[in-house]
Amino acid sequence: MTIRRKLGRDAAHRWAMLRTMVTQLIELERIKTTLPKAKELRKVADRVVTYAKRGDKGSLVLASGIVRTERELHKLFTVMAERYAQRDGGYTRVIQIGRRRHDAAPMAFIEYVDRPDELRPARPPPGTLLPLSARAALQQQQQQQQPQQQQQQIQR
Repeated sequence: MTIRRKLGRDAAHRWAMLRTMVTQLIELERIKTTLPKAKELRKVADRVVTYAKRGDKGSLVLASGIVRTERELHKLFTVMAERYAQRDGGYTRVIQIGRRRHDAAPMAFIEYVDRPDELRPARPPPGTLLPLSARAALQQQQQQQQPQQQQQQIQR
């Protein structure tokens, strides 16, 4: 995994910090941190969700090397994998919130999208303009209309 920002830490400390932050993000689903850390964390958090969506044993091994606790690993492979099954990427959102008071560091929230209590609602996945429930209702309606249209064509 390529890490572009060093964040003032050596490699081992940086990786340990990102692993801890991913675990906290899975647990809380929104955390407040500095903007550079949030941008680096986004890469790792999205990769972990992709592992969970795959759902095979190899992905479980890779994800367990990043996520620190069994409880969050279980949540990742059950709740979050199901939540993002229809989404092809962009599982996290970084929202800038201003600067920290004592050192003026840029601060941000990083959160998972498509969850309760979002700071800003997520855009629908590309190609879908309707929420899942509305799309399902529309598909049912179209399926009910197809036999009626076929019967009308037969009667003509």
